[in-house]
Amino acid sequence: MPIEFRLPGPLAREAVVTHAVPARYRKLRLPVDDTVVYCTSGKWGTLLQQEVQLTDGFYCELYIEPAEDLTITLAVARPLIIVHTVMSGSTRMTYPASHIQLQAGKIGLQYLSSDVEYSIRLTAGEPFRSIYLQAPVAMLQELTGAYPQLHEMLQAVAANSTYAAHLPYIRLNSAVRTEMGKMRCCSLTGQVRNQYYSNRISDIVISYLDSMHRITLQDSRLILLHEKEIDEFIERVDKCPEEHVNVEQRAHALGLTERALENAFKLKLGSTVKIYVLQQRLEKAKQLLVETMRSITDIAMEVGYSDPSYFIRIFKQSEGVTPGRYRSDHSATV
Repeated sequence: MPIEFRLPGPLAREAVVTHAVPARYRKLRLPVDDTVVYCTSGKWGTLLQQEVQLTDGFYCELYIEPAEDLTITLAVARPLIIVHTVMSGSTRMTYPASHIQLQAGKIGLQYLSSDVEYSIRLTAGEPFRSIYLQAPVAMLQELTGAYPQLHEMLQAVAANSTYAAHLPYIRLNSAVRTEMGKMRCCSLTGQVRNQYYSNRISDIVISYLDSMHRITLQDSRLILLHEKEIDEFIERVDKCPEEHVNVEQRAHALGLTERALENAFKLKLGSTVKIYVLQQRLEKAKQLLVETMRSITDIAMEVGYSDPSYFIRIFKQSEGVTPGRYRSDHSATV
């Protein structure tokens, strides 16, 4: 398969692999001829990958039902540009020096390098489902004149095959949902099916680029109009991440809608207000863990969490280790 999802070594060696969709997941089965199925299971949970090969690419669905906290690896056999849609669940995809926050109901355009393995962290009991469509480069190149952001992305890819090239993940609109529903239930075969999928992928790419372009233009104007206030807001979060942030109230104070402030904030910093606050809280927590001997409970309270168990959970989800382990791993190096 051109796109592969790998388990950690010990789990992979003990996993059971079948090429059929289990009865309990029959609602997820792709009713498309020639679908390649890999169902991998173990005590850690179940990973179901279904893929339809096309003349110019592929259609791939991934469903993961983790029974325990889990990190899987995404790898590609050759460089690809994909349309990636998160249908349910949320996670973080990490790669050298950066990451992308993936949330349900969002769609984005991303370059995947064959020289890089991308890590996807999953939380026990929280299923994750994504759809991956290969976007033909020739088609994208034809669209660069209408979409400056796409032109910049392709230039970055051509310059150094950067693994960080991607366009923003935005809300999945009804038109794209409809197109994906058609693809999922396609009963055509052979070359007719390939042409059908090619047309649907083109429609989805153009719909995404149109939406992304409109949002970017609107948010650029908002940033110019309210740049000072937004910068002061960011500075306050940096200084006191433990403070509760009410986005609706902050937006009202600036004369904006909540959605407008979120979009402007995301364009400026690359993440939502909620995610940025979380990142700043964790950075402060890591500093306190290494530089002080305060208890985990005290540090949780200091960075804005009244429930230490919840703090430990989100810390482990983000960093891959518990706060206590992080302290023991890093204190000796200070």
